[in-house]
Amino acid sequence: MVDIEGIAIPKLTSLYKDKSVSVKEVVQQYLERIMELDQGAKGLNSILEVNPDALQIAERLDTISVENRTSKLFGVPILLKDSINTGDKMHTSAGSLALGNSKAKEDAEIVKILRDKGAVILGKTNMTEFANYMTKGMPAGYSSRGGQVISPYKKDASPSGSSTGSAVAVAANLCTVSIGTDTSGSIISPSNKNGIVGFRPSIGSLSNKGIIPISFTLDMPGPMARNVRDAAILFYELRSKEYDIDEKLSLLDINIGLDLQDFEQMSEEEIKKAKNILQLIEKSGAKLSKIKLPSTYNKVIETIKKYEFKYAINRYLSELPKEYPIRTLKDIIEFNIKHEAEALRYGQTYLIEAEEETMGNLSENEYIEALKEREKVKGQLQEQLKDLHLCIHFKEKLVLQLTGFPILSIPYGLYNDGMPYGLYLTGKTNSELLRYGRAIEELLSREEIEKI
Repeated sequence: MVDIEGIAIPKLTSLYKDKSVSVKEVVQQYLERIMELDQGAKGLNSILEVNPDALQIAERLDTISVENRTSKLFGVPILLKDSINTGDKMHTSAGSLALGNSKAKEDAEIVKILRDKGAVILGKTNMTEFANYMTKGMPAGYSSRGGQVISPYKKDASPSGSSTGSAVAVAANLCTVSIGTDTSGSIISPSNKNGIVGFRPSIGSLSNKGIIPISFTLDMPGPMARNVRDAAILFYELRSKEYDIDEKLSLLDINIGLDLQDFEQMSEEEIKKAKNILQLIEKSGAKLSKIKLPSTYNKVIETIKKYEFKYAINRYLSELPKEYPIRTLKDIIEFNIKHEAEALRYGQTYLIEAEEETMGNLSENEYIEALKEREKVKGQLQEQLKDLHLCIHFKEKLVLQLTGFPILSIPYGLYNDGMPYGLYLTGKTNSELLRYGRAIEELLSREEIEKI
């Protein structure tokens, strides 16, 4: 029996290759942890549904000869956000009761790749319903189908959303890695609040096909892991690209942008932690350059989501098996009204606004103008980043989600109240950001950091 708590992907696949442990043994241990820590009245409630075929999949993988175990994801147990299609016995509902009995006809594109690589899909994670595009004021990590996800650090603290279960499951060692989706912070924020690494790749890096959408302009799936290396492995395997997982970039003489606006919004404790991080980075030989990133552009993001949601969700629903009764956004709204006590604990403001205030064909002038504004801001950001290797920031920047640049969240200890603290990095390319991210992660994890 191998201790799976905190095990990294390279270590796990190495154990498989020398047959120190079987895939079935590892999967069984994760399933036992899920039952012990997650399920039941006092559990974390991060798992919405366990894959009933997980052990059978593991048994089949164990019959594959060692020389054919070439993928870096072979036998790696992975959890998926409940908005990601799986063409198996599990449902795909985005946490909604209206879609609670919905089974996809086939796997999402990224799931097909995972299966081809020999990953084990352990189950689906609970999430903020419809990726927090259900209503105003819905608690992060709540869905009508799954209930409330609980923080593994403080039971009364917000675990953040909308990829809440995917973050909590990684933090609680209920899987090796997980996959979330991000429209305007839904990977980065829960990763930060749960002390794990979250990577939102640049727009278009991974396929959204087969994922319940909000906005095809802004949506992006991405890895959630305990370290940058595992996140990079999962990302590159999903892209089927060759890469050197051990290649790191030196921080010597690199130029890192620092947005001082962050410090205006930070507590004394946060400022102290941030200064510690910056001091270590400067000691490593990096240069910090003051920058001012464009403001958040919340209205532009909300406008794009509002107009694209109806169009995108109706297309998704139209591709469900013909016998499924929910075919349009209007059907979801009507279902929720009929099942108000269970489905509308917090309302459905966003769903109604999208249904009643948009035509669903993306022809509205307000929407077109929002896209133009997005391109304008993207150009401004590209200009600011052109002489920088990456940017470091300590508060979320919605402008990055708006413009589609890659973002990496890295944990750095705990606040005095016991909740996780972390930082964010932004780069021009996925590969550069991940390599520099590994270097910074390693710098922050050295023994000297404990002395500060």
